[in-house]
Amino acid sequence: MEVDPGVVAAVALFTFLLNIPFGYWRAYAKRNSLRLEWFAAIHLPVPLIYLARRIAGVPVILIPVFVVAFFLGQYLGSRVYNYVYRCKSTATRCMVCDIVNLECTQDSYKNYETGGS
Repeated sequence: MEVDPGVVAAVALFTFLLNIPFGYWRAYAKRNSLRLEWFAAIHLPVPLIYLARRIAGVPVILIPVFVVAFFLGQYLGSRVYNYVYRCKSTATRCMVCDIVNLECTQDSYKNYETGGS
């Protein structure tokens, strides 16, 4: 069975982009010791990725591509959370709300690094 590389790339991109907010949520849950939320942040996108892969007709042999995209999205989401947390020191579960309300100045970032207020 031949698979169009564009379809594989589109599903991998979908996997990556879907996991960025979930990685953000996972980082929030980890920092606040919310184990059930942490577990959910990792496992909730899996059925959506499975459905996208099945609908696109991507064979099982290419699952490692999606695993890499999954973990890269989770990682990038956690990095975004850490950046927002450094700037605001009160990041929430919602990545979109935090980024919209983000007012990170160089001074607030330096204060975080030096431990000042």
